Amino acid sequence: MLLKCQKEPFLQQLTSKVISCNEVKKGKKKHYEIVLEDTILFAEGGGQPCDHGVLRVIPSDVNDIEKLSLNNVKVHDVQRKHGTAVHYTDKSVAVGSEVNMEVDWKRRYDHMQQHTGQHLLSAIAEQEPYNYKTVSWNLGATICHVELNTPSISDEVKLEIEQKVNSLIQSGRPVTTKVYASKDDQGLSSAHTRGLPADHTGPVRVIEIEGVDENMCCGTHLNSLAQLQMIKLLHTESKRGNTLLYFVCGDRVLNTLQSALEVQQKLNVLLSSPPELFASMVEKLSKDNRTARKNAEKLSEELASLHATTLINSSDRVLVVQRPTPDSEYSLTLQRDLRDTCEKRLLLLTMGEQGGAQFVFRGPVEVVDKLGKGLAQKLGGKGGGRDGKFQGKFSDLALVEGAVQYLKENFE
Repeated sequence: MLLKCQKEPFLQQLTSKVISCNEVKKGKKKHYEIVLEDTILFAEGGGQPCDHGVLRVIPSDVNDIEKLSLNNVKVHDVQRKHGTAVHYTDKSVAVGSEVNMEVDWKRRYDHMQQHTGQHLLSAIAEQEPYNYKTVSWNLGATICHVELNTPSISDEVKLEIEQKVNSLIQSGRPVTTKVYASKDDQGLSSAHTRGLPADHTGPVRVIEIEGVDENMCCGTHLNSLAQLQMIKLLHTESKRGNTLLYFVCGDRVLNTLQSALEVQQKLNVLLSSPPELFASMVEKLSKDNRTARKNAEKLSEELASLHATTLINSSDRVLVVQRPTPDSEYSLTLQRDLRDTCEKRLLLLTMGEQGGAQFVFRGPVEVVDKLGKGLAQKLGGKGGGRDGKFQGKFSDLALVEGAVQYLKENFE
């Protein structure tokens, strides 16, 4: 059975009658499955997400139009079950009620642009000299992709395909729908498909792009390639020996351009340079950052060695060092320089801020084994270790003083 959304995809409102309404549970939430005599809300299928919309229950008194706005029932999902479109709502609607439904047109039209764009892109990619067959496709929230049966696509070929597709869009070729009585109809021999659903019965729709492609499809489509406006091919990814080719069509091209422009404007301010110099500026900043990081690491090591010398020369048996931020170079250097000292004395190193800190406890093996867990408890944290080293995480820096006192009292 062909639904109204498939027969007239540009229809935005329709009056229909409720055939059934059943309460169901999805997790902890209660929903309702509503079936209508007909619908303009597309059920997810063919790679196209479902429509969203609203059902307005028509009052029994047809003159009481004001009540229509009070009877809005949002449709947040539509799924295909045994050839029937099932509408999911959070409110029930009485069986037999007449409803005026309205589709979320912005979402629907976007899906129509992306889906028709996918048909056109797949058709061109499958032609000579490319011969890339579409294995699958995905209509995402912001970008789409087709999975092509080729291990890679060069930038040159990608640009060539893009130019061919946009040339056809500019030609404004019509997009029409043919309907065949069943999947066994001989007229379907020229149509492409990745296969009909196993439970499919009844008429079969074929979307034709004049002179370019005929493809079996259940989705909603445009009337003309001109309505696509344009297509932009983005990046590619490898997947199991195939290639995912990402793209956007229609209004999404403008959205992508707007987002890129906003990023460009922010970078103009941050880099104090025009777009054509962004790459060289970022490369310079990256190089400077690597140099600065190496210098910082060297300074951390030198500082740790200086602190280690001071601690070695002190008379304290429990050595305490507190650093405001985690620093692996400092920690490793300090522990290395105090290795011999920790055979007879204890070291407690804490690094980090209130709410998220680390600790390292070193000393004679038997002492660390004996006091490690107790130290972690005094710090209100957790940890573990062996061979004279116990480390972990804690949150409250105010507990460090008590932890140090614990070590002094128990280290003989």
